[in-house]
Amino acid sequence: MTESSQERLMIIGTNLKQIREAKKLTQREVWEAAEISKSSLTAYENGRSDPTGDTIVKLAKALGVTTDELLLDEQERTVCEDMAPILRRFEALPETLRHQARIAVKGVLFGYEQEVLK
Repeated sequence: MTESSQERLMIIGTNLKQIREAKKLTQREVWEAAEISKSSLTAYENGRSDPTGDTIVKLAKALGVTTDELLLDEQERTVCEDMAPILRRFEALPETLRHQARIAVKGVLFGYEQEVLK
């Protein structure tokens, strides 16, 4: 397992345990609600096993959180201060304009990334 894979497992495990404890849920309540085994939940919380995408969704539903809250560390979930007002304005756009804006932003990012790779 690569170092980044191990780091990702630890992030998932830490988030899973912190959220469960913050909601004052027992492991039993979570594994039963998510329809997974006790050993699987324990392995996920301890960063010893990688949950499938389906399992992440089940766990997120059982905990009442988004999958991002399980998969990403806090820094990855946080929008920088200068982007927050832009994203609020973006969300207020009608769906057709939002789609066009999304394509334009993806184009800018793709162009930048291609330049960086040269």
